[in-house]
Amino acid sequence: MIEYPLIMILLTLSMFTLSEMIFKKSGKHPLLHPFLLTILLIITVLYIFDISYVEYRDGTQILNALIGPAIVSLAVPLYQNLKQVKSSLSLIIITVLIGGSGIFISALLLGEMMGLPSSMVQALSTKSITLPIALEIAQLENIPLSLVVLGVFSTGLAGIIAVPMILNFLKVKDESLQGLVLGITAHVFGIAKALDISPLSAAFATIGMVLMGCFSVLIIPIILKLGGF
Repeated sequence: MIEYPLIMILLTLSMFTLSEMIFKKSGKHPLLHPFLLTILLIITVLYIFDISYVEYRDGTQILNALIGPAIVSLAVPLYQNLKQVKSSLSLIIITVLIGGSGIFISALLLGEMMGLPSSMVQALSTKSITLPIALEIAQLENIPLSLVVLGVFSTGLAGIIAVPMILNFLKVKDESLQGLVLGITAHVFGIAKALDISPLSAAFATIGMVLMGCFSVLIIPIILKLGGF
């Protein structure tokens, strides 16, 4: 029935709208970010009305189809601030190389220290890159897709909550630096957060996410092989 997908889409949009209202009323408190609240509210509704995740997923396929065009649209702030990005490109690349290596290696070491199964350790290596690229790497390396999705979303949500708090604590006011850190650590979630700061911040977040994705395609298989995973 066509009504069922419409109900699921309406549920998603209404929960996000409500979450945004709560976020703004709270003075944009990081722990009340709309992404996190929307997920919690939808889970609550599905539980109360005994709706399975499969039913919800099937009813929101059209929203999933819009993810691609939405990501492409992120090129707009990048194009608008291309001059500033190009002037700092060498520093951006160095930052991504160092930061990316640290993120991948620390994730693997943390998984090993906690005694996690090999599949979970492998999934952790893709946690800080955008989901489409993470899924491609998962298929190449035979990493469970469900674990990859969980890692990417958990990292993105944690990133948009923790990173602004850390940057504020360190008194980092530079919008381009804020955006770059958000893009590297929290991928698309980070770009969405950077859009709240400024178009310049969103541009640096976008280039950070893109370079992080390109770098991960090359380095993650190598790190996994060298680590014996």
